[in-house]
Amino acid sequence: MDKYPNREDLIAALTEQAAPVRRVKPFEGALLIGFATLVAAVASIVIHGFWNGLVTGEASGFFWITNGLLLVTGTASALTLAASALPRVGAKSSGAWWSAAMLAVVPAAAIIMLVSFEATHDHSAGALADPAVWYWECAAYGLSAGLLVAIAAVLFLRRGAPVSLERAGWLTGLAAGTLGSVAYGITCPLDSIAHVGIVHVVPAALGALAGRLAVPPLIRW
Repeated sequence: MDKYPNREDLIAALTEQAAPVRRVKPFEGALLIGFATLVAAVASIVIHGFWNGLVTGEASGFFWITNGLLLVTGTASALTLAASALPRVGAKSSGAWWSAAMLAVVPAAAIIMLVSFEATHDHSAGALADPAVWYWECAAYGLSAGLLVAIAAVLFLRRGAPVSLERAGWLTGLAAGTLGSVAYGITCPLDSIAHVGIVHVVPAALGALAGRLAVPPLIRW
């Protein structure tokens, strides 16, 4: 401060090296994340093959409900995340968290059905012994697909200036986990409530946790 005799000189010195930059636009971040999801889906189809049951009517209602909720949660998280790239303080959207809460109902229902004593279709305790139910590779593939989404989100956030790095981390991981699971899910023929309701939802929880830990250092100002 001693170098500058008045406020005007200080402001002039601070702005002397300033240069205009391109304004960060949230819709560009949403488009980038959407494009990364599409690439992840195409890559999953190339590697694992498309499940024809989606177009022949074989997919169960559980499959559509679970993937629909994953897509809603991922979209809400991506939109909230893109908006958070702007350095502003004020009202925060809670849509992503409400969507995640709705999604959490699915694994809860799956667990209840697995331990149920009703001897019907996939509702019996015998389903616990079905290896198809616990095909955990699906969770790994979903997380792998989600990496593309996470990379796109981090690249966009680095252009912006999110106020809460921790919140951005949670949202990045949640968006990556859910959208990655959907991207891979179109190749998986296992459509019982136990499998899609638990194994395909696991990437959402693991992604959110990983995002909270890994993303803040990557986007810090």
